[in-house]
Amino acid sequence: MHLRGVSASPLSTFLRRPERPLLALTLLALVPRLLAAFFSGGYFAHDDHFLVIEAAASWVAGFDYNDWLPWNQQGDPHPSGHSFFYVGLHYLLFTGLKAIGITDPKAVMVVVRLLHALWSLVVVRIGYRIALRLSDPAIAWRTGLFLALFCFMPFLSVRNLVEVACIPFLMLGCWQLVRDAEPPGLRRALIAGIWIGLAVNVRFQVLFFAAGPGLAFLLQRRWGNAVAYGIGVALPLLVIQSGIDLFLWGRPFAELTEYVVYNMANTTTYFDQPWYNYLLLLLGIFIPPFSVAVFFGFFRRASPLLLWLPVLLFLAFHSYFPNKQERFLLPIVPLFFVLGYVSWEHWRAASAWWQRHMGLWHGVLAFTWAINTVALLLITFSSSKRSRVETMYALRQEADVRGVVIEDTYKGSAPMPPLFYSGMWDMPVVQWTDAAEDLHARLGAFPDSIRPNVVLFIGEEEIEQRIGRATSAMGPLQQIYRAEPGALDRLVHWLNPINRNETIIVARAVHPLVPARSVTTK
Repeated sequence: MHLRGVSASPLSTFLRRPERPLLALTLLALVPRLLAAFFSGGYFAHDDHFLVIEAAASWVAGFDYNDWLPWNQQGDPHPSGHSFFYVGLHYLLFTGLKAIGITDPKAVMVVVRLLHALWSLVVVRIGYRIALRLSDPAIAWRTGLFLALFCFMPFLSVRNLVEVACIPFLMLGCWQLVRDAEPPGLRRALIAGIWIGLAVNVRFQVLFFAAGPGLAFLLQRRWGNAVAYGIGVALPLLVIQSGIDLFLWGRPFAELTEYVVYNMANTTTYFDQPWYNYLLLLLGIFIPPFSVAVFFGFFRRASPLLLWLPVLLFLAFHSYFPNKQERFLLPIVPLFFVLGYVSWEHWRAASAWWQRHMGLWHGVLAFTWAINTVALLLITFSSSKRSRVETMYALRQEADVRGVVIEDTYKGSAPMPPLFYSGMWDMPVVQWTDAAEDLHARLGAFPDSIRPNVVLFIGEEEIEQRIGRATSAMGPLQQIYRAEPGALDRLVHWLNPINRNETIIVARAVHPLVPARSVTTK
C-alpha cells in the first residue's frame, strides 16, 4: 500500500523523513510504559518474581531464597537449570541501589520497571525499522503504532518475564539480517548472531529461534554467512553462560544441561495442552477479527526467510512440546505481528475485493482500536497479584513478626508469599492446607523466638470456620490487615475462575498458646 497520489497530505509529509515517525512512535510507546512502571505494580506470574526478584534480592541480603548457589546446598550441590545472566543483572542493580540508600521494595521495583520500560522501546523502534524495510512508510507507521500501543505490551514490558526481556535482543539481531537491501554480509551475520545469542542467555528456549537464521542461510547456500552467524550465537554463550557456570560449578553449560534434562523429564508435569493451543493464542492476542488478518498474513508467504523461518521453528517446537504456557510464546509475538501485518497489507492492497470494500477494513480497525484503548487503560493502571504484595509489604511495617502461617485449607494449595516485600528472608513460613492437620503440634516444633505468630487467610470462603480452627491452634487472633485484589486480578478471575481472586486477611496471635510438650515421668 503506497503513498502515491497523497504526497501533499500532512501524514505523507510527516512520514517522508523516517526519523520523525520514529521519534513520535518512541514517545507514544514511552507514555503508557512509564505509567505502567509507576502504577502497575506486583508480578504477572510465579517465575517473573520468584525466579528473578526474590532470588537476586535475597543474595543482596545475604540469603539464597531458592538455594541455587552451590555453597548453600546440602549434600552434593546440583545446578537448578536456570540462567544466571538475567537474575545476575538484577543482583548487580539491587546491590547498586542498596549502596545509594534505595532499599524500600516498592521504590526498588519502580526503578526496575522504569529500566524495563526503556529497554522495551527497542522493540517498537526496531519493529518500525523492519516494517519500513519490508514495506512503505505508511504501513511501517501503522505497524509501529500497534507495537507501541497494543494493550498488553506496556504491562508486559515492565514485568520481569525472561520471555519478554529477551525480545529486544531478538529484534536487534533480526534488524541486522534485513537492514541492507542486499543479503547480509559476514559482518552483519556475525552481529546478528551475537544479539540473538544474548537473547538465548536470557531465555534458553530461544535456541529454537536462533537455529532459524542459520538454517535459512544454509537453504540459500550462503555457507560463509551461516558460519559467521553460528559463531556470533556461540560467542555470548561461551563467554557469559559458560563463564558463569565454570565459576559456580566448575564445568561449562551446567545450567543449560540441567535445564534440558529437567524439561525432558517433565514434559507434562505442569500443563499438557493440544498442539493448536498457540495458534489459538495468536488468533486471540491481537483482537479478532484483526488478528485473523495478521495470522493470514504471516502464513501467506515465507518472506523474508531469514526472519520468517526462526519464528516458524519457534512456534512449531512449542506447539509440539506438551508443556504449554501462554507466556512461553511471547518472544516471537512482536516479530510475528510485524511479518504478518506487513504481508497482510501487501495482499490487501493488491486485492480488488478489498479495494472495493475499504469501509469494511476501516470498521475492523475502528473496532480493534476501541477495544484496545479500553483494555490499555485498564491494564496499564492495574497491579497484578496485588493482595499478596500488599500483605507482605504491610508485614514490613509490623513489629515482632516471628513467622507466618499461610492458611488455605479451603483450596488446599497455599500460594508462596513474596518475602521480598516484607524484607524478612529468615522468617519461617508454614503452609497449612489440610484442615485435619494438627497445626498446634506443628508449631510446637519451632523455638519460641521464631514460632509463627501471624496467619494469612487466603480467600474468604468459609472464613469463620477457618478462623475458628486457627484460633484453636494459635490462641486468640486479632485482625491487623486486609488486602483486596486489584482490578486486573478480578478481571482475570472473571475470565477464567481457575485464576484465584484473593482477598487476604492478616491476623496476629494476641496471646499465643504454649504448644504442648512431651513430659517424661519417673
